[in-house]
Amino acid sequence: MDTLSALIAHAEPKANLFFSGNLCGSSDSSNHPTGGVLHLVRSGELALYNQTNLVQIIKEPTLIIYPKGKAHRMQSKTLAGCDVVCASLTFKDSPLYRALPDTIMLPLSQLTNLSHVITMLFSEAFKPRFAQSAVISNLLDLLLLLVIRHLVENKICGAGVLAALSESKLAKAIEVIHQQPDHPWTVEELAKQVGMSRARFAALFHRIIGQPPLSYVTESRLLLAQKLLLMGNPIKSVCLEVGYSGSVAFSRAFQRQFDITPKNWLKQAQT
Repeated sequence: MDTLSALIAHAEPKANLFFSGNLCGSSDSSNHPTGGVLHLVRSGELALYNQTNLVQIIKEPTLIIYPKGKAHRMQSKTLAGCDVVCASLTFKDSPLYRALPDTIMLPLSQLTNLSHVITMLFSEAFKPRFAQSAVISNLLDLLLLLVIRHLVENKICGAGVLAALSESKLAKAIEVIHQQPDHPWTVEELAKQVGMSRARFAALFHRIIGQPPLSYVTESRLLLAQKLLLMGNPIKSVCLEVGYSGSVAFSRAFQRQFDITPKNWLKQAQT
């Protein structure tokens, strides 16, 4: 699995449609699902406000994403209204989720590599069709993944793990961490893997990603452990697969990271 795919697997991004059609008048975020939100503007002129002030007048097809949620209001500027697709977004707390910008606003003219998915989504969203809900759900999920890849490829994120993927040395370190989660990594060994001194590597890693290297190693291991537990793997095998010598050490690390034991976490996750 490539590094970005591993990060996406930890974050588990999901989009759920809550509106598609013509917006005449205004729409306030307080009236819609809480959490992250995605708006895809197909046509029309739209005024975008925060809680009190005008943020931007949108005059062309545009993708607007608030990954972590943000109070906002959209107001159609023409009598004909605006054609929009709106979805709520959910992410699991993870390095990828924390690296996402608070606001992503991209004219569709800049997303030519995503145009085929956007065209299909618009085709499905504005007239009744068989299996419409299922198709739209999958297209929204695909669009979200492609947007994350676009952020990395175009170096749009200024910090966090997504920015680190654009730094060759940090990208290599993240790659080996995810490829060998059971390896007893040290800062010295990771620095050697990427051809840097220990001090320079540790400082760069912390500055860009926002946490020390071994803190990232631990979190990555334990996020993987959560997925393995949900797949039905017993704790004894999971702890070895993610680099712990036994279930006692694994349980202590898991509880330090998530404030809950693996057994209790699994019970909650399965309910």
